[in-house]
Amino acid sequence: FFLFQISNKFMMKNATTAYATIVASLITITAYKFHRKKIKDVTEKLSNLRDAERRGRIKAEIQLRTALKRSDQEDTDKSSCDGGKNLTLRRIGTIISPFTKRMGTPRQGALAPHARGFVELDISVAPIETLSGIENYSHAWIIFSFHANTDIQSLSVKTKVKPPRAGGIKVGSMATRSPHRPNNIGLSLVKITGVDHKRKRLHISALDLVNGTPVYDIKPVVPWDIPGFFVQDQLQVPTWVSQDDTLSNVSFTQEAEDQLEMLVRSNLLSPLYQATDKDDAKLAIMEVLAQDPRAAKKRGKFGENSETYNVTFGKLQLQFIVLEKGDVQVVGLSEWNLEQATFVDVLQAENISF
Repeated sequence: FFLFQISNKFMMKNATTAYATIVASLITITAYKFHRKKIKDVTEKLSNLRDAERRGRIKAEIQLRTALKRSDQEDTDKSSCDGGKNLTLRRIGTIISPFTKRMGTPRQGALAPHARGFVELDISVAPIETLSGIENYSHAWIIFSFHANTDIQSLSVKTKVKPPRAGGIKVGSMATRSPHRPNNIGLSLVKITGVDHKRKRLHISALDLVNGTPVYDIKPVVPWDIPGFFVQDQLQVPTWVSQDDTLSNVSFTQEAEDQLEMLVRSNLLSPLYQATDKDDAKLAIMEVLAQDPRAAKKRGKFGENSETYNVTFGKLQLQFIVLEKGDVQVVGLSEWNLEQATFVDVLQAENISF
């Protein structure tokens, strides 16, 4: 009996210890979950604050840039040069394209050969006769300005940048095609598709230019512009430039396909795509989405959730998802209200020609 009492007390003591251990473990787990949730909430709050700060900063930069442009408009009617130190250029025309925002604009025009646009000439600076004979060339160089930059207030020059597809490495700004450079001048290769003498337009395709882009010069491409024309001068680029990171497949749901046909037939992409040009419009959209127009931090992430992304194309807003293995699926299209949209450039919104 005495041994039984000792054994019983020992068992009760072990049970008490086990119970205390379980309680302590539950308290620890509860505390861990609580702090984990708290950390997650704080992280999300900080992320939202950063996003809000960025939106506010960009909005302020847009307003500043617009005010500066309006104040300088009277000074843009003539070119001038002060002995080579500075050069003032006259805008000879404006790009009309389906890329009404920077997001969704191809990084290179050749990646979206079915994208259409035109240069609307300012005939007070460049009469239509200046294009006489250009239809005999297949391609042209467009010299333009990166008018949609949002760092106009910065007085410092970025010496190095991180190209979105370079895996995080930094290179000199002039070793990239970055829009952020000492002079915000761009050079784009486009395909010439025709000249509209009546409307004073140069029609082009395979373009990578935002709607409203100021154009300062147009030059035809000649064979000697092409690296490799001379056998000893072959084109050479870094590996991060030549890598093929195109998404594998772009498709439309049946509902999205029907919506596209209805919206194109309603002339929402006119004058670039007419009511009968649904197939070409679809190909252009597929070419744009194949380049993964999502934010840089999202690229390379496939099928992690069912997040729907939006991108604009003319007066259309596209909704798409990225599935496993990088397949893209367009799940919806709708008319985009230009009057209520937030544009990268206020003047661009005021003068949009769609």
